[in-house]
Parts: sequence; structure tokens; C-alpha cells
Amino acid sequence: MRKRRKTSITPGADEPEPAPIAPKRKGPAPGGEPEIAPIPGVSVPAAAPVQPPKPRTRPGAAERWGKIPRNVFEGYRLDALLGEGSMGAVFRAEQLSLHRPVAIKVLAPRLVHNESFLRRFLREARAVAKLNHPNVVSGIDVGESRGFHFFVMEYVEGPTLRDVIDRDGMLEPLAAARVVQQVARALEHAHRHKLIHRDVKPGNVIITRKAGIAKLCDLGLAKDVDEDGADTSEGRSLGTPLYISPEQARGDADIDIRSDLYALGATFYETLTGRPPFHGATHAVIMAKHLTEEPQPVRDLRPDTPAGCAAICERLLEKDPEDRYQSPTDLIADLDAVLEGRWQEPPLIKPRRRRASRRFR
Repeated sequence: MRKRRKTSITPGADEPEPAPIAPKRKGPAPGGEPEIAPIPGVSVPAAAPVQPPKPRTRPGAAERWGKIPRNVFEGYRLDALLGEGSMGAVFRAEQLSLHRPVAIKVLAPRLVHNESFLRRFLREARAVAKLNHPNVVSGIDVGESRGFHFFVMEYVEGPTLRDVIDRDGMLEPLAAARVVQQVARALEHAHRHKLIHRDVKPGNVIITRKAGIAKLCDLGLAKDVDEDGADTSEGRSLGTPLYISPEQARGDADIDIRSDLYALGATFYETLTGRPPFHGATHAVIMAKHLTEEPQPVRDLRPDTPAGCAAICERLLEKDPEDRYQSPTDLIADLDAVLEGRWQEPPLIKPRRRRASRRFR
């Protein structure tokens, strides 16, 4: 038996706990903080503790992963398969020393000798190790045992934003704004640590069942702006086509946090309207629309959307990064204004009328 190599992940400095995804009531609470009221638009049904979560897998997952020993990772016991993707699978497990549930991502054995996938897997672990924020799924451990590369994360019980949209069609506008606000805080924290997520989408946002807090997950495509890699070279697009920024669709090498803000805008658009900004028969068609077409205005599809929500969403979806919010901090400030009832329509700037030129004879 090969001896297990293990590297612990040590998070950074703690961040303050965010408010749940709910609008603020008028009037302060006794402690000076505004009270929080639940929002039906992001209601999370109570869990059934005796029922294991239904795994999201491809055909044949049971055969591929059913024979993995429950105690393959020292200090953990595998309980249930949560899901499977192209790189591997995620299990719910118990951390035996603390008797707490965790999630363990396992790289598919067929990819262990693929340098590109192994590098991406380890990059996610390093990226999460840099981050310690209430709106980011935190990392616990990473290592290799019996030929299996694994990454242990905080177990978050609750649906993804994708699940909520599929169930409800769309969110109440202020509920959607609060989800986006909390994801923006996660991106702000990542930005301070020089990380770009590169795959912000509803499927990568989990709404916690108990507190109703949005948590950003899956940093498998995250890029450190101080590092260069083969998968970040010019000419190769990375991300999910429905939410990809124009510069990512072009394969630009020098993308920055504004690409994540565009993807967050596409996510906001879907939470407000029930559909992504662009559709198409193929990924190439969708990416071309991100480059060349304007999305239908939010209020054309949903007239009851507050003007502030629509304006913020549409600014996030500007084609030119210079026309978007330049940082998550700027975005959070505007979302705060909408959620607190302070939003004011920006003044319309009328173009200057050109003076008629004089002719001198």
C-alpha cells in the first residue's frame, strides 16, 4: 500500500459573516443592525435527513465509482456519491476526527497521468486555499491516496442557483439582487487575492439550506493573474458558453475580473428573466452572439423589474470591459443602493449640438 501524501490547506484571514439572502426591513433592530426577512424567491425546502442526496451523474457512474473503498482516504469515510463531471466525482463524506460532513472531490483515475487535468485539479485546491470568505466554499485538505488524487471541501447543504431557477423559473428581483450582491462579495475577495474565477454561472452558486447564503464554488478554471499557463494562452476560450464574456469567447489572454463580472451579469439576467441572455443551436453560435448581439432589455421581458436592477444587469453585460463595472466593489455599492432604496437613475447626458460653422468670405 502506498503511503498517503497529504498537504493541509490553511485558509487566510477571516471575513465577517454576511447577511442571509433576504431584503432588509425598514427600521433598525435592537442591536443596530437591520432585521432580515425571508424572500420566497430563494426559498430552500427543508431537507429530508434520512434521504441521501440524489447524485448528478452520467450513465455508468455506479460502476465507475461503486468499488472505491469507503476508507480510501485516511481520516475520512465516504458516505454517498453527490455528482460526477468530466474530471471526476464528488462524494459526501465524514471527517472522522471532527464528526462533521465534508465534500471530497476525486480526480478520475484515467486522468491521473494527464498533466493538464492534474494541473487544473491542483490549481483549484491552491485557489481555494487562498480564500477564506463566507460566500466562498472553503477548502480543508488535499492529497493523494492509493492512486486517487482528492480535494476535501466544506460540505454545503442546499440547492444550486441553477436548481432554484429550474424550480421557480425566475427569482423575485430583490432576491436576485441579493444573490448577485453576495457572489460579488466572493469575487471581490478573490480579486484581492489576484484570482479570476472564469466560470461564474448559476450551477456554481450554492444557496445554503439553513441560512440562505450564496456560496461560490468550483474554482477549477480559476486563474492567478500573476501566473501564466498553457490553458490561459491566447486563442483558447474557457468558460461556459451561456455566460462567457466576449473577451473569453475570443480567447484573449489578458482577461481580468471584469470577465467574471460579465458572467455574473449573465447570471443576474437569467435570475430576473428566467432565461440566459443568448441562445443558439451550438456553443459557437452562442459565443458569437456574446460578441456581436445585444441582449433583449430586461424590462422588455419582465416589466416589474426595478429600474436599478435592470440598469445594473445591463451595465454588467456591456461588450467592452471599459463600459462595465471596473471592480466588484463598484458593483456592490450600486446593489447596496438598490436594496436599501437609495437608487437614483443616472442623469441622461444629451449629446452636444454641433455649432454651425461660419463661412468667411
